[in-house]
Amino acid sequence: MTRLAFHLAPALMGVYGVVRLIDGRDGQHGPGPAWTIGHLFFLGSLLLYGVVIAGVRRRVLAAEGGGRGRRITVGVLAAVAGVGLAAFVRVAVVDIVVGLRAADAAEKSALSDRYADVPAVLPQPLYELGPVLFMLGLLALLVQYAVTGPRRGGAAALPPLLVLLGFAAIMADLNLLPLGAALLWLALASLTREKSAPLPGAEPAPAGV
Repeated sequence: MTRLAFHLAPALMGVYGVVRLIDGRDGQHGPGPAWTIGHLFFLGSLLLYGVVIAGVRRRVLAAEGGGRGRRITVGVLAAVAGVGLAAFVRVAVVDIVVGLRAADAAEKSALSDRYADVPAVLPQPLYELGPVLFMLGLLALLVQYAVTGPRRGGAAALPPLLVLLGFAAIMADLNLLPLGAALLWLALASLTREKSAPLPGAEPAPAGV
């Protein structure tokens, strides 16, 4: 499931980016079927990124060296990415609900403002910073893996560099979402070609299993 998530998470994000471009051909985004369908793809992508975060964390912990200090660092980075992702998921869910309820752009804007004031589990500022926390947390995990993982030199630096470029493209212009998602896919797909080592202390699988 983890390897599949490394492919599907950026792929679904790319699909959302394409649908968003189609939806915006009339100069506005939503409400309507394209808005809802696009955000459903986006929500699926975000949920799969949760699996990606867990998968990268596992790879870092499975790499040799670092000891307790690395475990603490990786745990903090994964938590930052996870909290940001949770806030990001709430935003996507609200967008879906608003898109389904709104009859026009004006009502969509009014409903978005209304839902923004609804009390939530996380502090309100976290919902605004959610995308940034998610991106920085995932990027930092990949940098940690580049330092401690089996790759060396340019091969190790390429995944975090591609992720940085992908996130930069998305934050610069949401119309670049397909490009950003493609860069993220190149970065994450390269990790699936590596054999994931077991976590320290884990029992090796019996031969033939």
